[in-house]
Order: sequence, then C-alpha cells, then structure tokens
Amino acid sequence: MSKLLFIILRMRDLIVSDISLDQFDYAILRQLQHDNKMSHRKIAELVNLSQASVQRRIARLEQEQVIEKNCAVLNPKKFGEKITSIIEVRLAEDRSIVMDRAKQYFAHIDEIQQCYFVNGGVSFIIIMISDTLSHFEALVRKHFADNQDVSTYRTLIVLDRVKVGLELSI
Repeated sequence: MSKLLFIILRMRDLIVSDISLDQFDYAILRQLQHDNKMSHRKIAELVNLSQASVQRRIARLEQEQVIEKNCAVLNPKKFGEKITSIIEVRLAEDRSIVMDRAKQYFAHIDEIQQCYFVNGGVSFIIIMISDTLSHFEALVRKHFADNQDVSTYRTLIVLDRVKVGLELSI
C-alpha cells in the first residue's frame, strides 16, 4: 500500500464518528477548553443548562473520549531555560511495519512532547524539549542519527514560543 493511500485511509477512519454532539455539548466544550477547572455551576450558567445536565454531559463526553484528558499546562520558563526543537524525520522505508515501529518508538520518548505522522516529503514532525545543548545533541544522536529506521532528519531550534495551544476551534 502506498504511503498516500495509507494516510487517506487513516484520515477517513479518524473522520468517521458515531458521536452526536449538539449546541450545548459544543458550548460546554468551548468553556472547558478555556478553563477546565471552571465549576459545573458556572458552566451551567454560561450555557443555560442545569448543573446536573452539565455534569451528565461532561461525564458522557469523557466516557466517549471526546474529552481525552484533563491536565495542567506548565510554563517551561519556570523550570529554567529549556531548548525546544522541531525535528523533521524521514523514515528509511515506507512500509507499514517500519511506520508502526517508529510511531511506537517516538511515543515512548519522554522528551518528545508532540509527534505527528505526516505526508509531504517527511514522515514525522516532532516537538522535543531538552535541558541543555549537550542533552539535545545526545537525544538527537540516540533517537535519530543512530536509529536504523531513520533515513534523514533535520533539526530546528525554537527561538521564541509565539503561540502554543491545543484548543480546537469548535
């Protein structure tokens, strides 16, 4: 199977959904994306529902994995200067077994914050955080330069975080 066909089929799988969301679900989700510690009472006031209804809807959205995770977003500057890098990775082969192995491998590296399997000349775009330049070099050598599944890679060092977020426009 060609890489493009594989990507199209995977995108189709991601788009197909049996979850039905109404205007109230979207309103609740918008509030939670902005502040997931907001009380159910406050959300109920903002979206014009009862507190019990908001609680039931949030529980359903979590159970159906519309809400994947509740977490704190940490300010990296409070932990000292970290090096953020963007790494473009091209796999040595476009075979499913190599793609799946690389996905599993990258998913378990603590310093990798985000990893995207993409098309268009590279296989992955990776966002990685390292403590120092020597730590960055060691990570690059270990996970990319010495990785038999990686054909080529290119690293970009982030100079400034202009916008960072995971909110969906809904």
